[in-house]
Amino acid sequence: MTIERLAIVVAVGPLDRAKSRMGPTLDEVERRALVLAMLDDVLRAIRQTHEGSLIVVTPDDDVRPLTKRHQAELLRDHGDGTNAAIVTAIDSATVQSSDAVLVLQADLPQLRSTHVDDIRSALTDMHSPGVLLVPNDDGGTSALALLPPNAMPTAFGTESGSAHHRSARESGIPLHELPIAALSSDVDTIEDLKRIGQIAGPATTTLLEQLGMVTR
Repeated sequence: MTIERLAIVVAVGPLDRAKSRMGPTLDEVERRALVLAMLDDVLRAIRQTHEGSLIVVTPDDDVRPLTKRHQAELLRDHGDGTNAAIVTAIDSATVQSSDAVLVLQADLPQLRSTHVDDIRSALTDMHSPGVLLVPNDDGGTSALALLPPNAMPTAFGTESGSAHHRSARESGIPLHELPIAALSSDVDTIEDLKRIGQIAGPATTTLLEQLGMVTR
């Protein structure tokens, strides 16, 4: 199926509460910088292959400089959690006027443009309506594509992988999984950060070097 208009959504929570599981190894300022660096890498990877609609949904206005740098639309939400933010983005005029939407997590600094291409290619092979899910090893969802954008309700949060499968069944539409090894882990803990440190994008790598957590 030809997808002429693909909207990509990235949700970012409040920076002052970001990655609390990494304390006390990283203080609040360092965790805030980490979230912004990871977002920078995610948006850079997307923009290397996608010229269409790109939305960053967040309650935090400090994300605005990055959205401008990557020519993304900034959409404010109320900070009520990831799924609520994504619902806000999907309900927006930009996404509703698109053929499909791809939701990517903001804490995937190992994302590359080739991964976005792989997801888009798999999406074009699907029939509408349909759902494409890139699973996370912890039972979560690293990426979710909906064709069309209102194909089913999203269910980001704990064990979102099984929740999305359930939502697809209840909506009566097929869900296809696309395992991508590099995206099988997001960054929630210091152990996660160390694991992806050597394959992170340039902004995250630079920050980790400054923190003394990786070396080239």
